Amino acid sequence: MIAAESRAEPHPPGASLYGLYVVALATSLLGNLMIRLGDRGGWLPPWGQIVLGALTVAPLMVAAVMFWRLLRRDLDEMLQRIVLEGLAFALVVYVPLAALYVNMRTAGAWAPRLDAPDIVLAPAVLVAIGIAIARRRYE
Repeated sequence: MIAAESRAEPHPPGASLYGLYVVALATSLLGNLMIRLGDRGGWLPPWGQIVLGALTVAPLMVAAVMFWRLLRRDLDEMLQRIVLEGLAFALVVYVPLAALYVNMRTAGAWAPRLDAPDIVLAPAVLVAIGIAIARRRYE
């Protein structure tokens, strides 16, 4: 059993942080859903919505600070490239989708009603997807 453990490859510096980022993003999205449901259902008072909103975003802020520190100090060239490709993927996918949405709404065509959280959190989800795709390519 010890021999099997010694052969295991160590995780790259950003592996656990990526997991933290995805969990923090999911927490933020679930918090937003709970705030919406609580508001429409009438079971969550306004002060509770504010507290829930702040608490569910706090892990994302912690992950952002940890990511910034990791990016500045600990990433080798390959991991920096993976992060850059993830960010590029998010930008390349998000901008055309956002432009299409804005143009369709302006033209009067039917488009789903998106709230600010839907629009703001989309790039964060796309970054997570882009990093996962880039990481798989380099494995």
